[in-house]
Amino acid sequence: MCMDPLPNETLENMVQFKYHYQNDSILYRNCMSPCLDKVVTFLPKTLAPNLITFFSLLCNIIAVLISLSDGGFDFSHPLKSSTCYVIGLTQLLYQLLDNIDGKQARRTGNSTPFGMVMDHGCDIFTNIFTAYNMSRLLLVGNDDFFSYSVFLGLMLGFYMMTYEDYKLGEMYFPPINGADEGNFAVFLIGVGCGIFGQEWLTKPVLSDYPWLTYGKAIGGFIVLGGVSAWFNLYLHTCKKKGCTENIKNFFDNMSFYSCIFVPVIYIYNKSVFYQNSKWIVLINSCLIFARVTLDTQIKIATMDSFRCNFMFFFANIVFISSLFIDNFVFNFYLLGFSAIFQFSELVVFIYFRANEITEHLGIKIFVVEEHEQV
Repeated sequence: MCMDPLPNETLENMVQFKYHYQNDSILYRNCMSPCLDKVVTFLPKTLAPNLITFFSLLCNIIAVLISLSDGGFDFSHPLKSSTCYVIGLTQLLYQLLDNIDGKQARRTGNSTPFGMVMDHGCDIFTNIFTAYNMSRLLLVGNDDFFSYSVFLGLMLGFYMMTYEDYKLGEMYFPPINGADEGNFAVFLIGVGCGIFGQEWLTKPVLSDYPWLTYGKAIGGFIVLGGVSAWFNLYLHTCKKKGCTENIKNFFDNMSFYSCIFVPVIYIYNKSVFYQNSKWIVLINSCLIFARVTLDTQIKIATMDSFRCNFMFFFANIVFISSLFIDNFVFNFYLLGFSAIFQFSELVVFIYFRANEITEHLGIKIFVVEEHEQV
């Protein structure tokens, strides 16, 4: 495990950190933000922004637990109408809470670098839970690329936006983006499936291509969204720092690439194992994604540099090595051991870093500091 304390100079960087972002979302700028500006005035000033952030994550945890109880990891199993409603409504509630926590932080003068890390850290796990729920809603199937499409698109898009923030010092949300319009679309699809059922998602878009259902087509568009974020990273880096800087981008992100490409290899070269145990493959992929992305979020706030990380190296080696194991049982137990180890390390990492950062900043996670905003 990589639990070395952050150097004092790195922690001091966090004191000076200022979060920069530009949100050109049509939905956010014209509807959501003006409405939430009014709603936040009704919240008690003793309500900690980080507590709102935690409740936003809790919404998706509840939705995932209900989804798991209604068909597990079978992405061809129709959901109950009540489950569809829960997915849609909790996604909307998450979106509202995720946007109002920052407004509450500025209103109470409690905007901190740790708040940004916690906000985006919770978004990492919400991204994973949303990928699972959307795969269930869209009925993307279990045996081809589309069964992984939603996970691939959301993880790729989220990580590339995070790394672009690290690289260029600003997170940019275009007029139509996943954080705003995308989350609202999940709400609409969930409620729509609750009202009209999921049958329409299993119908082919074109009669000549019966394999391409509406659900799979939406999954394909999600992949394109992730690829566009990937393309934008290299395009913006080239414009602002020169094209040679993209070579460093590639090597910085090597740990991330395995978590998105190994499942694709499983789908096409180990299809029998994937069809029977895709959940263990996806869990490993998501845990690597969560660990790498969370580490990048902390690097943004501390202005730290990328360096060799034993945990990333170990998780990647195990995940890639599993592709060369022909024994079904041994392959399963290897991935199971990897998942348990990664999850345990991730929990310790979050606890250790949260204590370290909050102690240095002199704040408490769920307590509002009594001071006026400057």
